[in-house]
Amino acid sequence: MSNFNFFKMLYNNSPMDFYCYTPDNKTIIKSVNETSLGYEFDVKLKTIELDRIWRYIRIHKRISAVLIFLAFIGVLYGLVFPNFWHFVNNNPILNCVGVLLIIILLHFIITIVSTKIFERVLKSNFGEFRKTRFKSSGLIDSEYYHLFKFELTKVMVVLLCVGLFISVGSPLKLAHKYIIEGKYNDAIKITSVGSIAFPILPEWYSLRAYAKFSLKDYAGAIKDYDKAYKLETDLSDSTDFDNKIYVKYYTNDYEGALVDFDNAISNAISDYEKDAFLWDKAQFLYNINDYDNALMVYSELLSRADGDRIFLLKDRLYLERAQIYQKLGQDDLAKEDLLNAGAFDMSESIINSIPKQVLILEEI
Repeated sequence: MSNFNFFKMLYNNSPMDFYCYTPDNKTIIKSVNETSLGYEFDVKLKTIELDRIWRYIRIHKRISAVLIFLAFIGVLYGLVFPNFWHFVNNNPILNCVGVLLIIILLHFIITIVSTKIFERVLKSNFGEFRKTRFKSSGLIDSEYYHLFKFELTKVMVVLLCVGLFISVGSPLKLAHKYIIEGKYNDAIKITSVGSIAFPILPEWYSLRAYAKFSLKDYAGAIKDYDKAYKLETDLSDSTDFDNKIYVKYYTNDYEGALVDFDNAISNAISDYEKDAFLWDKAQFLYNINDYDNALMVYSELLSRADGDRIFLLKDRLYLERAQIYQKLGQDDLAKEDLLNAGAFDMSESIINSIPKQVLILEEI
């Protein structure tokens, strides 16, 4: 019973097993991309010639890998990311298949061109050859076997480092940690790199916006919160939108905030989403002391609530509108709303029922 050597098995299926000798002293070189394709030379190539061929193989494989990677990045950043919502919302399966076919086609073209170039290099440096089937003879070249184990060790070390990096924490968690510690510039550096590497992840922009706000870069914070909100896939989570509104509230850009509210309300894709924005707008108007317009929005919300809108809590709306009436000096109407809300006086627990504008840092 022969001993099984796992590393030798890996070597026999690796790029370093690139040649074999035939019983009649001929040499077959394995193609750089098509592992079953071989090039048969009528002579037994010497060690120095094999070393040269290995260098050519390594160069061609690296160039092919880089070109394929660049092609993938080009498709990702030139086609997929700029049209992300189109791909998601319009026949996502069909779009995914189309992108995969483009990548496969580019891969095929690059490997074919690389193979042809490699064949020309072989022919110009080592003479004529015949195409044949490459099948490993089981020959273990000690020099390339040791090189293979060295390369395999490097790969294992890289994988170990990646594993340790992941175990320590993701870049998002690290950026969040820096924000908690007040290291805002470090958080911006990490999230900026992350937004370049994977630009459709909204958390990069949310965290960077919070860090920018903390550094008083209010315009940058608004831009990033807007980007994060537009990338958000959970339509029920409006935290990024609310944070953008807060920055405008903080900088007294009330007009700009109201324009954002009106745009969000007009572009709402559901009644639930429209109700949520209307309610937020009503509370915002109260917080900027625009009680007349706040009263109009609350009255609209209550009329919508009468239409059996589950999201709109009538008791809460009456309670908040009572505060508006009180601010306007209309105490009788305030008391009427309190009764409708099931309350009987403006107690301390009721006075602060409309929340103040706040900036939220979400957990990662």
